[in-house]
Amino acid sequence: MREQRAIMRADRILDAVARARSPLTLSEIAAAITAPVSTTQDLIDDLCRCGYLRRTDRHYRLGARPHVLGVLAAHPGPPGGLDHAALQALSSDARVPIGLAALVGTELLYLDHAGPRAPRQLQRVADDHTPRPVLRTAAGRLLLAYAADADRERLLHLAADAVAAAAFTTELSTIRRERLARSDGLADPDIRAIALPVTEHGTVVAAAVLTARRYGPSGRSPALERAARRVAQRLMELPGDECYGRSHPDAPTGKPTVRGTTATDKRPRWQQA
Repeated sequence: MREQRAIMRADRILDAVARARSPLTLSEIAAAITAPVSTTQDLIDDLCRCGYLRRTDRHYRLGARPHVLGVLAAHPGPPGGLDHAALQALSSDARVPIGLAALVGTELLYLDHAGPRAPRQLQRVADDHTPRPVLRTAAGRLLLAYAADADRERLLHLAADAVAAAAFTTELSTIRRERLARSDGLADPDIRAIALPVTEHGTVVAAAVLTARRYGPSGRSPALERAARRVAQRLMELPGDECYGRSHPDAPTGKPTVRGTTATDKRPRWQQA
């Protein structure tokens, strides 16, 4: 087995075990990753030896190693330090559901959600941490726009949706300039979403995603746009990194004012309105 394939299968094993509501057997793990039992056993043995998994009565669950790595990296918390309490405060202020999403490998995952219940389809995705299509979600396109050039090109090369990839390439400069991405029924015909960047040490590491039901013809929701302006401002007021960071040449040189459209206001035009 090639090393790269082994690593990908090991990742799928850890994902399957972490998502399971109860410890899994060897055969259940092999079925989950669609791999031979003998191959799966070899990978599981290695993961157990390294502490990623632990075995109890022929069942497997996560070991301590993933937690230890987080502690050693001094980063046991959520991306950008945006914990659930902070996410809840943002949602309460904006009066809309807000999710926290991140690119994990080639997948977009919701890590947390706060506030009113989102539209049912999206709420289920947030609760179950179900992978979402990167190019058809506001969060995915935002994070892809701020990804390293090599990572972005790799993900676009792997994309099966050529139409969405071409649309993203056209939209890339606008996403960077406005520092947000919108979705008007792209991933789900009933949902509108706006994604805003969350940074850590000057790098965009996650997206705060505001959602609303989509009624009528396509177009922007004034209420959702107002909520996004409030959340963008609050994110920039959080301790530590500014929301939009310094990782991109379009990043502002100072914190914006709360209101106004003067020449010294460095916010994108959508946020000044």
